[in-house]
Amino acid sequence: MKARRHKNVMARGERANQAHIARGLRKRNITIAALVLFGGAAHAQSAGSGIDPAAPQTAQPSNPGGANQQLNPVIVTGERENETATSPVDGYVARRSGTGTKTDTPIVETPQSISVITADQIQAQAAQTVGEALRYTPGVVGEQFGGLDTTVDYYTVRGFQQTMPFVDGLSTQTFFTVLSPTYNTYGLERIDVLRGPASVLYGQNIPGGMVNLVSKRPTADPLHEASIEVGSRGLIGGRVDLSGPVNKDGTLLYRFTADSSSESTQTAFVQDKHIFVAPALTWKPNADTTFTLLSHFSYRDTGRQNVDLPAIGTLYGSPFGRIGTGTFLGEPQFNEYRRTDEAIGYELEHRFSDILTVRQNLRYSHTHLNQKIVGDAGLEDDLQTLDRYAYAARASSNVFSVDNQAQFKFGTGPVEHTVLVGLDYTRSLDSWDELDALEVPSINAYAPVYSGASSIVLPDAPDFSVHDTLNQVGLYAQDQIRFGKLVATLGVRQDWTSTKQYDNVAGTNTQDNDANRFTYRAGLVYLFDSGFAPYVNYATSFQPGLGTTFDGSALKPTTGQSVEVGVKFQPKNQKSFAMLSLYNIKQKNVVEPDFDHPDGNFVVQTGGVRVRGVELSGVADLGSGLSLTAAYTYMDGKITDSDQGYAGNRAANVPHNMASLWLDKTLQTGPLKGLGFGGGIRYIGSQFGDQANTLKLASTTLVDAALHYDIPHWRFSVNAQNLFDRIYVNCQSDTYCSYGLRRSVIGRATYQW
Repeated sequence: MKARRHKNVMARGERANQAHIARGLRKRNITIAALVLFGGAAHAQSAGSGIDPAAPQTAQPSNPGGANQQLNPVIVTGERENETATSPVDGYVARRSGTGTKTDTPIVETPQSISVITADQIQAQAAQTVGEALRYTPGVVGEQFGGLDTTVDYYTVRGFQQTMPFVDGLSTQTFFTVLSPTYNTYGLERIDVLRGPASVLYGQNIPGGMVNLVSKRPTADPLHEASIEVGSRGLIGGRVDLSGPVNKDGTLLYRFTADSSSESTQTAFVQDKHIFVAPALTWKPNADTTFTLLSHFSYRDTGRQNVDLPAIGTLYGSPFGRIGTGTFLGEPQFNEYRRTDEAIGYELEHRFSDILTVRQNLRYSHTHLNQKIVGDAGLEDDLQTLDRYAYAARASSNVFSVDNQAQFKFGTGPVEHTVLVGLDYTRSLDSWDELDALEVPSINAYAPVYSGASSIVLPDAPDFSVHDTLNQVGLYAQDQIRFGKLVATLGVRQDWTSTKQYDNVAGTNTQDNDANRFTYRAGLVYLFDSGFAPYVNYATSFQPGLGTTFDGSALKPTTGQSVEVGVKFQPKNQKSFAMLSLYNIKQKNVVEPDFDHPDGNFVVQTGGVRVRGVELSGVADLGSGLSLTAAYTYMDGKITDSDQGYAGNRAANVPHNMASLWLDKTLQTGPLKGLGFGGGIRYIGSQFGDQANTLKLASTTLVDAALHYDIPHWRFSVNAQNLFDRIYVNCQSDTYCSYGLRRSVIGRATYQW
């Protein structure tokens, strides 16, 4: 049977995943809304720990283990000396971040909601992907499709979909979703989640917020760690993390991080193999100059799992029962995903005086992908025969990003200023060449019999071949003003963007849009002596309109605005942090698929969204070996404008309620000293999988558990995710449903010397 044509419009922002899945879909959903969370935090005093956020930090000596969990149980007695926005953090509580201001600023002084997932938390929860690491973060759905697809991290921030994180503060923007980075968590020092618009510092972005991945950097203290791991589905892997000074005077530091594994997957016939290597070098010729070279290489060889199953047989029952969670409905001999990622860049900082510091952050990255896919084109009337599409594609992406900054610190009478002026530039060159199959046999979804690769008939030449170019230049300025206990943050930015798409088959430009946009932010925080810090913030965002309209008209930028109020709490002499946030986000000129012209990859631009919500979260290292994170989220997303007839409906993939709690306890004394237990519970409320609100997804509660034991030089751990093997389904349309990850177990032995 001839397959329906696989449309290849893959746009940025919240449309990224829709274009990738849009083969023969009867409905397409744009994830829009984002809303509030309210979550619980606990804090208690740890022995002798804590710092006044307004005072200079004093601390214990730097931990030679860097971001890694201490092998021997340790009672925290103080903060890490000279903790910075990118340095290792002991435990779960970070006090500083550069993501919200591009300056090294206490989180309590930033008038916006920020969460930090530290390397210690990532290790304690055995998070293998960025999506898994985001599971316990307020306002974030870390695995939008249940985590089954390891080739791309799909997540939402305050209800707005994002697949392209920032890495070390620099954009990774590409046109095609499957070319967006999937970074190895072992190479990360921390993950910063900034909620609310970030365009004033970073340019184009969703109004829900941004995820910034912070790479591991060389350490002054020697660090040597190696581990092996085994787990369910035949998982076997190993990793190593080495760091320290190269020369005697410590002016040259190195770090080498590597991770490799192989395992079967939840889906039959799909094996997943990956390699990740990240060398880094820091040169400090004097106290005022630092140059850090950051690089990484990764390779993944896997196949596509079933992320586009029909709703009948997964979300809904059928006369034939339900499709098995491990059933593979593609073709084993025509299922390929081979991808390489290479990146190299640097961070340069020079302090001219107490007043002026300049920085330049730069990165070039290249991605290459070979892909063969057989997917779902819809059930036939007998409700068991699945029509299929197929294609073979080669794609590549080249992204260059540079951010130049000048920071001025000075006083005007009793008022202190930290002024930041910057100019950044991003250029992305992407290409996609695809052969759409002329013939693809159908398959029985409940008793599949595979036809082999020879049954898939491909044309002799690509029938879809495009070259995309994105250029963005941004000029920004920010002033952090401090008057006593009052801190104001004001920022403005002007962006100039252009997007072009050249159709190699037709020999014409199918998109040529230019957009200039002014964005701004104003925020205010008051720092009480008690540790409470109420704040208010107003910010705007923009994204270029991406896609091609049926009549050829240009697309306007998609714009957003947000009002946020809240209170942060960072008590003295305690290593804890809690936050309550309330916000209202509006977005207009949303780009949606054009269902009136489904065969032309066209879009329309009429959508509007309003999201409001509450978030409550807390993180604490309570002493005596006890750590916790807790969060509650309430979101209310509404489609305010839609030519598709969905105005007034709930936004797709925005649950009203989410909650999470993670506790980890290590025994500090007695014959079982060093033995630790951890456990977490995650709740995601019911939601709709489509804008028409016809696909209602049930609420899901998942449980995770951990057991670990520390002795000198060694750490042994076992982690179980989805401990009770809960089966749940996520849908984006009636032909694009996916099972969530079932129970997985990872055992790891780590040696440090």
